[in-house]
Amino acid sequence: MSLQLTEIAISGMQHDGKLLWLAAPNHRLVATYEPQTGATETELVYSEEVWDVCPADRAVWILTSGGKLGRQIVLWSLAERKELRKFGCPDGAAAGLTVLDGKLWMTHRNNRKLFCLDAESGKVNWMIRTEHEVISLATFKSELWLVEADPGPLGHWGERRHARYHFCRYDPVRERVVERRAVSFVPRCMAFDGERFWYAEQGKKGILSAEKGLGQL
Repeated sequence: MSLQLTEIAISGMQHDGKLLWLAAPNHRLVATYEPQTGATETELVYSEEVWDVCPADRAVWILTSGGKLGRQIVLWSLAERKELRKFGCPDGAAAGLTVLDGKLWMTHRNNRKLFCLDAESGKVNWMIRTEHEVISLATFKSELWLVEADPGPLGHWGERRHARYHFCRYDPVRERVVERRAVSFVPRCMAFDGERFWYAEQGKKGILSAEKGLGQL
């Protein structure tokens, strides 16, 4: 089923080298977008809200509502149309999900934590505390990318004009940001295809993109 992306709020995305995978919680679905043709297709309609998505081999990892403590991670078979694996999110919540080197990476925004999970069991391999809040995660080849939010000196009680947002490349081995690009809007999620950033803005519908080399977005 084709979709009109301009009418849908997107909360998570991932680029697989050809297609942009999109999560739309209000519609409880996962869709794909082909940048070259503009074609969109619904890949999955789930029973719960879908907050993020990451494609796997003939399957997708999705971050959904419905866990015992809040959100949960589900591996869904697109071929068999069923759940293959499911486990709860550490700390009961998550803002973003991706896969890097066969391991699941999940961010807890409010607690400023990055979790690396075993993809078979959901067990926490390790946890990293981040300097700022992390809204969204994405991967490109062996690179881990994230959307970083600094709400300012008063946190979420401060004025919105004090907040700063960046698209960042993160080195999980050294546990630090190695590349940071400022953005002039409030992002909801981001994906990277090696040349362009794809993103959705908070409170708006549809998706946008910009070349990486443009400086501040």
